[in-house]
Amino acid sequence: MAAIEEEVQLLGAVGSPFVIRVQIALKLKGIEHKYVEEKLGYLSETLLNYNPVYKMVPVLVHNGNPISESRVILEYIDEAWKQNPILPNDPYRRALDRFWSKFIDDKVIHFLYYSLYEFNLTLFYVTEISYTQAFIISNKLSFFIQIGL
Repeated sequence: MAAIEEEVQLLGAVGSPFVIRVQIALKLKGIEHKYVEEKLGYLSETLLNYNPVYKMVPVLVHNGNPISESRVILEYIDEAWKQNPILPNDPYRRALDRFWSKFIDDKVIHFLYYSLYEFNLTLFYVTEISYTQAFIISNKLSFFIQIGL
């Protein structure tokens, strides 16, 4: 933590890969912070005040100033606290790190999230419809997953 006493809060939700990413960065930097758990599906007044545009976690609040979006938060943390750099100094390597971070967010995380979401829908349908119908739905979902949708 910097020499001056600072107030750092992280608004997050359990299991969010984007919140976990920020938690790891804070840990690597040795930054003490207060973690504020947000309930999924419920938008607290605090969250709405700090992130009125996207209305989601994570949100880092540093001395009353909110920063949203995990990649933006990571860059902010790296610039605000100089100890234990996260990104390399070389501009080309920094660009590569940003590229792969965006690729993972856009392709991998997006795919995993929607795969799990669709899997949960399938489980719901199993309880509501016949097993034959659920099998058909599962096969259709597998097809879409295989072709990358």
